[in-house]
Amino acid sequence: MPRERKKLAVGKSAAFDKSRLKRLRQEDETWEADFRALPQPLSQNETFYLGLVVVQGEGSVLAEEQVEHTPGVNDLATLLASAMRRPLSGRGRRPECIRFRKNPRWQELFPYLQEVGVEVTVDSDLATLRTAYHDHLRRAHEARRARMVKPTAEQAAVEKLFPALAQWVRDGHIEVGDQEGFGFVARALDYGGLVFEDDRPDTLAEALAALERGVRAWFEEQGIAVDEPG
Repeated sequence: MPRERKKLAVGKSAAFDKSRLKRLRQEDETWEADFRALPQPLSQNETFYLGLVVVQGEGSVLAEEQVEHTPGVNDLATLLASAMRRPLSGRGRRPECIRFRKNPRWQELFPYLQEVGVEVTVDSDLATLRTAYHDHLRRAHEARRARMVKPTAEQAAVEKLFPALAQWVRDGHIEVGDQEGFGFVARALDYGGLVFEDDRPDTLAEALAALERGVRAWFEEQGIAVDEPG
């Protein structure tokens, strides 16, 4: 069921309290603010979003919040209020200007920002925020890898045995498993959907060999060279 769209909440009982924000000193800064979708694991049905507020050019992250629903204007207002009143770096302050990507959900907030003396601009690209977003993804990836089970030397050699498959899973994914009790099914998928499938294997080795042959053929059709191990 779609999440009900809520009206913007402002005032003393809301996170975005204009009277309190007006009392903050104003700095000659431009901020960038946005919500970006986070990568969605196959086991996760919902899309989560990361909200960021950064100082343009400098890159300091002032506020960061993850939401488990499509962000609305109140999510943005709360994020910006946190950046102004309780920033992650520096003291509380208002910027001269905040840049946003075009999004009709944000427009309801713009007049209130202007009332507290903050100029609003809309741009197609927020370069500083994009860098901060990718930094967040990199840190999250490194944190997951720190808890990863390290393969043995023999296990690590699998990439030499199946170089095309190793290259494939850097941008796509594979599925290997039982097909309703009738042996293995091996599939290679990319973000466009199914690219290769073989339902004849009976063992994991046969499934991997079939996938290696199938994705190698796909690479050849696309004119993509396979990185053979040295």
